Amino acid sequence: MLVTSADLWTPAPGTVVSWDVEPGVPPRRRVDLSLNQRNHLAGAVAGEPSVWMAAGFDVEGPVDVAALEGAYRAVVARHSALRVGAEVVDGAVHGRQHDAADLRWTRRADVRTSTVDETRDHVRRQLDAACWPLSYPAFWPAAISRPGRSTVVLGLDHLHVDAYSLAVLVDDLHTVYTGLAHDGRAPDLPETSCFVAGLADPPPRVAPDDARLRSWHDFLARQDHRLPTFPLSLGVEPGERAAQRTEVSVLGDAGVADRLGDHARLHGGSTATAALATLASAVADLGGPAVLPLLMPVHLRSTPAERRTVGWLTTTVPVELATHPDPCATLAHAAGAVEAARAMAAVPLDQVLGTASRPLVRERSDVFMASYLDYRRLPGHQELLRRRAHHVSAPTVADDLQVWVSRTPEGLGVRVRTPATLTAARVVASLLERWRDRVATLASGPCTSPLALTGAGRPAHPVGSP
Repeated sequence: MLVTSADLWTPAPGTVVSWDVEPGVPPRRRVDLSLNQRNHLAGAVAGEPSVWMAAGFDVEGPVDVAALEGAYRAVVARHSALRVGAEVVDGAVHGRQHDAADLRWTRRADVRTSTVDETRDHVRRQLDAACWPLSYPAFWPAAISRPGRSTVVLGLDHLHVDAYSLAVLVDDLHTVYTGLAHDGRAPDLPETSCFVAGLADPPPRVAPDDARLRSWHDFLARQDHRLPTFPLSLGVEPGERAAQRTEVSVLGDAGVADRLGDHARLHGGSTATAALATLASAVADLGGPAVLPLLMPVHLRSTPAERRTVGWLTTTVPVELATHPDPCATLAHAAGAVEAARAMAAVPLDQVLGTASRPLVRERSDVFMASYLDYRRLPGHQELLRRRAHHVSAPTVADDLQVWVSRTPEGLGVRVRTPATLTAARVVASLLERWRDRVATLASGPCTSPLALTGAGRPAHPVGSP
């Protein structure tokens, strides 16, 4: 699955088909919102731009409009997260559940485009306008119809989905659309769980003396209760923000990624931990610290039904990556740190924040984070490449560096988001060069370093230690 940004997207021209979706009656049912959703909506209330993402994939021939509308209706009815809206009452944000049967679908007038730029600009304007989290629905169902091959585009505000959800939506929409277009009926889909029901039954709080909660508090204390920021200058001072710049690159082809994963497993890790270890080493090569703190999103889907669920089902965990002159020792340390951090996902973030000894200090609006997603493990992964599936994110504003690493059958890719400054551009160019070199070196062959294999020399305060 191609992960990119709307300013880098190159959709071929065609006829843009789309729908307006409106609630027919005011929803009566109030529903809970997750911490991620509440924080996101607080930003919207404060005037932050929409943080939308779009799932796109190709279908053969011109769009069968009736079949596509049927597929959109079925998928919205299937996934409760797509029927959650938000409203502000007396300064507080509340979630409301809409009924699929009450939604009114109206096809818009088609728009014909003739160039890539015209197509991208038109679609972006529609997504910016439609995907506003404080106005339901915060999604835009559309397609770009062409005689030979068409592209289905479903854009959604972050309120409705996380990145994992986009792969689920691609698989569900493609399956239902194909069934309706070819056979006139929607095929059965695998069982899914209810996102809204899950919010009504939040995860249990851990005991006050739980080692994982203590590890969260220890991490915050070591950061002076500041969330991690990228340690190198990006050309913006605290309190300043700039337009977002996105860089999409390849860290290694499929062969390199396979060898990297094999090597990582010799040291108790995975391709994900190797990607983080090499990132930490690349940052250190550029003058960064020997121990690199960052935040890492992890998804919370564990059962087969949850893995077919659309919604914002992620939490965030802290990771401290210690670098070492021996790259295999760095890899072993990363494996232990990530394993401990993943265990901390069981601690509700509400509890972490509510029990911290001091309030968090936010020097920047963004945080330094690194995300990893192996698309080969997601629903419909066998067809993602053939469908030319892609994840397109909205360009907004930025004041820190964030990376999204993607493992696909083609290899290891990365999307980097930074402020659009000359300083950040130079830093990212150097970082990507060093990161690719570190990946290639680590994938070149196993090592037998006793330090690496025994895990000696771990940082004095590894995340998740008792």
